[in-house]
Order: sequence, then structure tokens, then C-alpha cells
Amino acid sequence: MSNTNIAITIIKEIESCHRCSIVDKPYVKYSPYLKYLPEKINILVISESPPPGKKNDFIYNLSCRDRLRRVLAHTLEIEEEQVPSFLKKNNIFWTTAVKCRPLNKNLIEEMRRRCVRILRREIEILNPRIIVALGKIAWKSIDEISPSITIIKEYHPLYIWRFQKDRLLNIRNILTMRLVT
Repeated sequence: MSNTNIAITIIKEIESCHRCSIVDKPYVKYSPYLKYLPEKINILVISESPPPGKKNDFIYNLSCRDRLRRVLAHTLEIEEEQVPSFLKKNNIFWTTAVKCRPLNKNLIEEMRRRCVRILRREIEILNPRIIVALGKIAWKSIDEISPSITIIKEYHPLYIWRFQKDRLLNIRNILTMRLVT
């Protein structure tokens, strides 16, 4: 399957889901599958969800600032706008356990449970070599799916930034494949 067909398949899966009350669908709205999906994915990073609430920040929306992208830029020592391109160039795709933007953070766990089937399908289609699950929400989804792929679990970068800055090097090493086994 070509990259475009892969992207369209995943986008259609997300578009057709109407199981939750949401703000929007950033993975459809900003088209990261069409713009930033590498030809071959070495690492599929799975974090929690797009930022909850009525806002536009999102790792792949370069028209506004995003905390996650800013932390990753600091960690990788690159400009914030370069993060999505850096990921693609290094055969990494960043996705989330929850595909749509939650109305508020209290809905994330419920939405996660409803999104597991889409994440499972995404993993099957993308066929990554390694999955990096960041944070408890991603961990739960990966544990439910149990893919037969190498899985690395780490805290979410925004949690690390706030509470354990010394662990940022782990994120950098993972994303530059220095710790990957």
C-alpha cells in the first residue's frame, strides 16, 4: 500500500468515528498522515491525546505554538517548527492514543477506551519496528492491544519537563535511536 493510501485509510478511520463528544479531529484537520508520515516507520510514538479544550495547539499544527512541540524542540536542540520534519526525516511518526481533541481532560480515559480499535488498526497498517508509549494513557492502550513489536514505555515529555527534567535525555536518546534495543 502506498503512503498516500495508508494515510487516507487511517484518516477515514478517524473521520468515520462518532463515538465521543469532541472539539475537533486534529489528525484530520491538519493532515499529518499526508504531510509527515515517513515511507518506513522505525518508531511509532504514542502519547495521550491532542491538547483538550477549545484550542488549536497540536504537535502538527505549525500555525500556533504547542507546548509538546516546544519541549521536544528544546530536548532535541532544534527549532520548534522543525519538530515534525525532524520526526519524518528520522522515520518517526507521532500519534496519540486518543485521536480527537477532548472537550476536557476528564474525558480522556473514556475516549481512550473508545479509540483502542483505531489505534490497533493504525499500528497494523503502519507496521512500525518499535513503539514508544509515552504516559499512562498510551501505556494502557498498548497493554490492551499487546502488539508483538518492541515496546518502550516512558513518561510523557510534558510530565518529564515539569517533574523530572533529568529524564529528558531519555526522550532525546529514544527519538535519536540511541537507547533503542
